[in-house]
Amino acid sequence: MKLKLSLTFGLLIISSLLWRMYVMATLSDTFPVGFPLQFYLAWGPCPPGQQCAEFNWMWLALDILFWYAVSTVGVWLWQKRA
Repeated sequence: MKLKLSLTFGLLIISSLLWRMYVMATLSDTFPVGFPLQFYLAWGPCPPGQQCAEFNWMWLALDILFWYAVSTVGVWLWQKRA
């Protein structure tokens, strides 16, 4: 269980960082977090007094579930191979 959870959050963080680097390299004013669903998105430059970011709890939960499913299959295949 600890292996699956560690792998889940590791994949979530790594995929989010890679996606963020790719998007920032191609679109200079968009700053996403999350892959395959962007649960946090900021854009700029932001004028004073305006909201230039959004966060979606449901997409975060779906991202975590997606990476947990990937981790479960990966751990199962690894254990089956060994």
